[in-house]
Amino acid sequence: MPETKTKNSLQRINYFNGFNFYNSSNPDSAIKKVVLTLFIMLTTLTFLNISCVSSKSSKVDGIITPVNLARVVMAKNSAELEWTINYDSDFSEYRVYRSTLPNVAISSSSKMIFNASQRYKVTCTDSGLEPGAKYYYKVFSFNDKNEYAASNEVCRETPLSANMEFNGDLSSNTTWTAAMSPIVIKGDVTVKSGVTLTIDPGVTVKLSAHDLQCGGRYSQKTELIIKGTLKAEGGVLNPILFISNERYNTPGDWGAICFENASGGSNNSMKYCKIMHASTGIYLKSTQATLENLQISHTGAYGIICESSPAPIRYCQINDIGQDLTDAAIIYSKNTPNPHIYNCALSFCSGNGVFIETGMAVIDHNLISECSGAAVVCQPDSLDMIVNNAIINNRIGIKNLGAATSEIKPNFNNVYNMPEYSASATFYSGCGAGTDSISLHPKYVAPNFSAPELGDFTLESISPMKGTAQSGHDIGFDNPLKYGIKY
Repeated sequence: MPETKTKNSLQRINYFNGFNFYNSSNPDSAIKKVVLTLFIMLTTLTFLNISCVSSKSSKVDGIITPVNLARVVMAKNSAELEWTINYDSDFSEYRVYRSTLPNVAISSSSKMIFNASQRYKVTCTDSGLEPGAKYYYKVFSFNDKNEYAASNEVCRETPLSANMEFNGDLSSNTTWTAAMSPIVIKGDVTVKSGVTLTIDPGVTVKLSAHDLQCGGRYSQKTELIIKGTLKAEGGVLNPILFISNERYNTPGDWGAICFENASGGSNNSMKYCKIMHASTGIYLKSTQATLENLQISHTGAYGIICESSPAPIRYCQINDIGQDLTDAAIIYSKNTPNPHIYNCALSFCSGNGVFIETGMAVIDHNLISECSGAAVVCQPDSLDMIVNNAIINNRIGIKNLGAATSEIKPNFNNVYNMPEYSASATFYSGCGAGTDSISLHPKYVAPNFSAPELGDFTLESISPMKGTAQSGHDIGFDNPLKYGIKY
C-alpha cells in the first residue's frame, strides 16, 4: 500500500510538472508555457472589454451624459461638425445649436441647426454662413424624459472668400467690404432703383470681359449699372479699384460703370477710385453724381461720358484714353447743363480732351495735354467759360464747333505747344484768345504730361502762369497736389 500511494502521488506530480516553469527536463514544457500565457491574456482582455462596455451604459440615474463636440471644420459658407456617441440607455436625440455670440443655449438667441434620434448619427453640416464671420456651437443630448446635457462649446470663423462673385440684380441694400475683396463681376450687376450699393475703401472690383447677362450698353462686356445709388468712397491710402478680371489686362476689356436715371440723385458719389481697362470709365445718363479724386486710365474709348447729367468732375486724373480711336475723348459731354470740370489732369488721348457736343460746360483750372485732337471742343456759348487752364502739347488748343466768332473768347488760359510736338499745331480754331490769355512755356518743376501722377507740376518761381489767372490765382492747377488720389 505505501508503495502504491507513493506511485500515484508521483504520477500527479509528473502530470503537473509540464506546467512547472522550473522543470527544464520536460520537453513539452516550452509549448505548454506559451499556451498557458495566451489563455491568461485572453481571459484578462475579455474581462476588460466587458468592463468597458458596461461602463458606457452605466451612469447615475436621472442624469444625461454629455457628449464631446470634437471637430468643427469651417468652409466659406458652411461648417462640418462631429461629436462623440452618447451610450445612455435612455438616450432620445441630439440637437445642435448655433449662435453668433458665446454661451450657446436653448433659447431664442441661438438657432437649432440639426436634430437626430439615431444614436450613431454624430455629424452634421451647417450651411448658409457668411464668410469672415464667427460662430459658436454646442451639442445637446436629450433622454426620454426630455432632460438634456450640453457638450463643450466650440467657436470657429468662416474663411474669407478668395473671390466673391456677383452677377445679376442687387435688389436690397448691399455693402462690399474689404474683407470680401476682390469682388468679381461675371455678368452685368444692376443696382435696382431704390437700392444702395456701398463699396468700402480698399475694395478691388474685377470685371470680366464676357458678359453672362448679354445686356447693358456693352452687350458683350460686363458693366456695373446703377439705377439706384452707388456710394464708392475710398481713401488716399486705400482707394477703390475697378479693373479687368482677365489674366492679361487690355484697355476695353470690360464695359463701364453706368449710371442710368439713378434714383440716388446727389447721393451718388465716387471718390478716391482707380478705374482701368474699361471701354468707358464712367457713363452718366440723366443722373446727378459727385466725381472727385478719381484716376481713370487705359480705356478703350472714353474716360467719362455725361449725358444730361450735370455732375461736377473735380480733382481727377484721366489719362491714356482712346487707344488710337480718333473720335475718343477724355470727357464727353452731351446736352448737359453746365457741368463743372475743375482742377483735373487730362492727358494723353488719341482723340480730344474735353468734347462738349451740345450744352455748356465750365472748364476751370485744369491741365489738358498731349491730345491728338483738340484739348477742348465746344459750342460758341461755352467759349467764355474755358478759363484758367494750362493747355499744353495738343494738336489743337481750343476748337469752336459753331460758326467762327471773335466776340466770345476763352480767357486767362495758357495755350502752348512745344515745337517738337506738332509742326502744324493750331492754338485756336474758330475763335481767338482773350486779352489775358498767354502762350508761354509753363515752367513746371518736373512735368510728366503722359503720366501726370509721376510728374511734379509745381510752378517755378519764374513761371508766367504764377498769379496770372482770374482773382490772382495761378493758371492751371489751383493746387498741384489736389488731383487724383494724391490729394
